[in-house]
Amino acid sequence: MSELVLDGLDDTILGDLRVRAARHGRTVPEEAKAILAEALAPKRTDSWAAVDAIYDRLTASGKTFTDSTELLREDRDR
Repeated sequence: MSELVLDGLDDTILGDLRVRAARHGRTVPEEAKAILAEALAPKRTDSWAAVDAIYDRLTASGKTFTDSTELLREDRDR
């Protein structure tokens, strides 16, 4: 794997990176990789991008959501 060294990084930037890494439960190098991967990822132009973003945010929250099929069946059978 390649290595990237950033010289002369502003202390404020590094501090912000440390805070962001801690918030995401990652090390500083892991957080830097995640930022680069996100910034350089191909942009999604499909119509489901907004839905996927909501789904990703809900999944990241750690909550579980049940399938609504059973609720719909119960409502229909009333």
